[in-house]
Amino acid sequence: MRQNKKPSKKADTTARAENIRDKSPGSGEGNPRDFTRGLKDALPIIFGYFSASIAFGLLARNSSLSLWETQSFSLFTFTGAAQFMALNLINTGVSGPQIVLAYGLLNLRYTLMSAAVAKKVDFTRFIQRLLLAFGVTDENFAVTTSNKGQVSPAYQGAVELGPWIGWNLGTLSGWLFGSILPASLSAAMVASLYALFMALLLPDLKKGMPWILTAASAAGVNTILELFSPLGSGWSFVIAMMSGTILGMILIPATAGTTSDEVEV
Repeated sequence: MRQNKKPSKKADTTARAENIRDKSPGSGEGNPRDFTRGLKDALPIIFGYFSASIAFGLLARNSSLSLWETQSFSLFTFTGAAQFMALNLINTGVSGPQIVLAYGLLNLRYTLMSAAVAKKVDFTRFIQRLLLAFGVTDENFAVTTSNKGQVSPAYQGAVELGPWIGWNLGTLSGWLFGSILPASLSAAMVASLYALFMALLLPDLKKGMPWILTAASAAGVNTILELFSPLGSGWSFVIAMMSGTILGMILIPATAGTTSDEVEV
């Protein structure tokens, strides 16, 4: 008479592991737990974006942008530092095409980031790629790539959606509350622009001389063009950015800042 064999401990352990894997952030469509985990991982970004975008809303109001113009900036571009840069160029009277060109150059890094994120996310439909390509930023890129293995679209959606909401709420708050703040305090918020760029720059400068030389060359070219060239602020900025990028490609090692996990992806 045939006897039914009980599953071995090893088989039982393997089954449990498979079950856990199915519920992990890298399983197909994902589940509500993936979305919740993504929001939890994105909380520091959400709070950071909210406070930074309050400054953006205030600066936009001081730059005579309407509420709709200011909010559209954050709703449809969501580029952080580039938005501050665009405000600065608007205030200095730079033309629209020059602002668009500078905006595009500054955001070129997102092309590489999006390519890396595309490999990390376990997409099942093309529409997911289109939707999630919009929300990639420096910070949520770091969160996504710090995960072992792949993550689900639900997880990535939460990592992008939470900061996007935080950035837009902060923008709205900054523009609305700017009307009740003293003029002196509103004017002082202009300093936040320079503080933001310094915060973005300093971590790279600590990496060594190639980064310092790259930043110094871009600053030097911009200063010389501003002082002695009739090109204007817009083209001076664009040329300085391109020259710094080319020098950085020569001086900075190709593997700099790349972790072993990112290489595997």
